[in-house]
Amino acid sequence: MKIRIKIQGALIFLAIAAIFFLRKYLVPRWKSGFAEESMDISGMIVFLFGFLIRITARGYKEDNTFSGHALVKGGLYGITRNPMYFGTFMIGAGAILVLSNLLAFFIFVIIFLFIYWPQIKIEENILSARFGREYEEYCEKTPRLFPSARNLLPAGRYISLKPFWIKKELSSFAASFIAIAAIEIWEDTVIFGRSAFFTELAEFTLIAVIAALFIAHKAGKTNGLFIRTRK
Repeated sequence: MKIRIKIQGALIFLAIAAIFFLRKYLVPRWKSGFAEESMDISGMIVFLFGFLIRITARGYKEDNTFSGHALVKGGLYGITRNPMYFGTFMIGAGAILVLSNLLAFFIFVIIFLFIYWPQIKIEENILSARFGREYEEYCEKTPRLFPSARNLLPAGRYISLKPFWIKKELSSFAASFIAIAAIEIWEDTVIFGRSAFFTELAEFTLIAVIAALFIAHKAGKTNGLFIRTRK
């Protein structure tokens, strides 16, 4: 299982890298500073939210699946049957939005579905055989991958970040964030001049601080609740 996840993650990384380096052959890059900043901010919000979803979904499943003997239907699994894959999608989509353009985003969507859709179908067959009617009823009520807009907007209430959940994804989050920031800062410096270096550096530093504070707040709040519950 872990090998498969690593292979799929590597394929998504390679897809993002290929789209990034070939994007100039797809469509011209934004020439407006305002459009550039809007894309950066939107992309980082999607990127960060994707990691929060992935961390929560992975931890929640590990705490509630009971070694595969229980069908997980609560939390984020109540708005999508595959919140970890959805979180991975948002991470990649956010990175593409920051580093590239809208056409590249749609190309990424196609690549993502090509990589993950067959795996989703395989897992559905396994779960259907294991849980029968319970899983069928769950499928009738819950979207396969993309939550409805009505459920996605308040999805923040499902975000729960126990410290040991964060630890498992922290290195990949930090590496991805630093890579995106470094590439974007370097590229904007080349396009808009040396002054853009300090602007972009300040922007990504602020984003990192806000993200760290939010994660620390959610982790502290969740950990406090977890401790009280265990008592």
